[in-house]
Amino acid sequence: MGVWHLSHTKMYDRGRGLCSKIDGVATEKRGESMGRFFRVIGSEKKLVGLAALIFVISGIAGYAASAAIQQMLKDSAFWSQLREIARQIQQDPSFFHIFGTIFLNNLRASVSMIGLGIFFGVFPIAALVTNGLMLGVVLGDTSAATGANPLVVFATSILPHGILELPAVIIAAAYGIRLGIVFSRWVVSWVSPTLRERSRSEWLSLFNRIPVVIGGIIVLLILAAVIESGLIVWMAK
Repeated sequence: MGVWHLSHTKMYDRGRGLCSKIDGVATEKRGESMGRFFRVIGSEKKLVGLAALIFVISGIAGYAASAAIQQMLKDSAFWSQLREIARQIQQDPSFFHIFGTIFLNNLRASVSMIGLGIFFGVFPIAALVTNGLMLGVVLGDTSAATGANPLVVFATSILPHGILELPAVIIAAAYGIRLGIVFSRWVVSWVSPTLRERSRSEWLSLFNRIPVVIGGIIVLLILAAVIESGLIVWMAK
């Protein structure tokens, strides 16, 4: 019995040590992935800042002229899409259905902003303006209805829902704009062999970063959908 117990004790210790090593490696890899994601975002800090500025200015414009812009948005496909999402959530207000609806919609929007940015960056800029205007309209309407300060409304009603979603949208738009810039330079590069080689390097650099960006955006959108779905379910009770 003593030998059996000693043998199994050693096996248990070895197994526990192996599990600890595996956990350590997994934690290290997660840390490396996060570090790489932040480095990739940092490499485009100017475009991220530009995208954030476009969004903020659009939000201020939407707030300042919320009545007129709301009517304009109601006639757009963007408004119809939002109403359809709201209808789907009302039909099945369960957590997992809300989560799937929000996550897939945000993922489609983010991937579209990156991919369609190839058309000279027009689509991601338009998407930033539209989303910013919509945010401003919501702030204006809610502030007018409640009499609350718009900053208070933003901090208490919008920020909890969009604390991770908004950065994901801004990052996606920034890389969509970058794709448009790289494509534009590629078109121009056909007049010069030197520019063509530089353009090739830009494409390689962008293709190396895009998977990291999309992976990070997916993580942000998953967490954002969990938070927003939980809040919707909680407020509905």
